[in-house]
Amino acid sequence: MNECRRALALVALPDGIYAIGGYNGHSYLSSVEKYNLYLNQYPYRYDEHKRRWYFVSPMNNERCTLAAVPSPDFQYIYAMGGFNGKPMNVVERYSVMNDTWEFISPMKRHRFMHACCFTQIKGGDVEGGENRMLDF
Repeated sequence: MNECRRALALVALPDGIYAIGGYNGHSYLSSVEKYNLYLNQYPYRYDEHKRRWYFVSPMNNERCTLAAVPSPDFQYIYAMGGFNGKPMNVVERYSVMNDTWEFISPMKRHRFMHACCFTQIKGGDVEGGENRMLDF
């Protein structure tokens, strides 16, 4: 990857692997990197992005310990919750085709260190994680 990161979210799609957000040891990240899995599949990416990590559009919010999940049709990536000094309830949707992020309805609870999945029955589910600050 081009930027060191931990506490990130990874999403695998048919066209590549996306590394989303995280923490670089100094600051929370909004950046997103993609590893292109296919050679010459997309003419607009062509040779410059073969078999390496490159930046795509960043999220609107910096955060780590978020959860991310692809839509069933692989057209979108949903980034949910996370932590940027405080727990977050923000949900952003990335359009794979347009390389853009947009805000959608926030979660009812602020969450970080959680997991999510997409189900055919009722849409997305977000489970577990923390929704409060912990004293250590």
